[in-house]
Amino acid sequence: MKKKFLVGASIAASLLSVAVATPALAAEAPVYFSRIYYDSPGKDTRSNASLNAEWFRLSNSTKKAIQLKGFTVRDAANHVYTFGPYVLNPGKSVTVHTGKGTNGKPAATDRYWGSGNYIWNNTGDTATLRSATGKTINSCKFKKGVATNC
Repeated sequence: MKKKFLVGASIAASLLSVAVATPALAAEAPVYFSRIYYDSPGKDTRSNASLNAEWFRLSNSTKKAIQLKGFTVRDAANHVYTFGPYVLNPGKSVTVHTGKGTNGKPAATDRYWGSGNYIWNNTGDTATLRSATGKTINSCKFKKGVATNC
């Protein structure tokens, strides 16, 4: 699967840090990384607002609801997020923010890693999604400013 970088005229610099998965991956994996925002806008101050501006989004490409309880997402440095009970409905997405927050706020599709540090390297990283049994479901490798395969 290929990753594209979204570019807008007035916000090109900040949007270069959005990794976007193309729909081809949806056919290959039931749950896949549809976006990763790995470089929050502005200075990396480690404020909760800045941490929560770093996030990843998983999407369900199937026509069935998928229980994500026990699924994990990790980076190359082995920082691990583990899903609690969460049903990802068909064709829907869930966004996991790096910082602290209340799951389900502002939307039912928002979850929080609870980290006080950034997870994704601004220069590039690899995100890996594993099932509750440890099977790799999907991965996304990205490098700053370069579209890569995902």
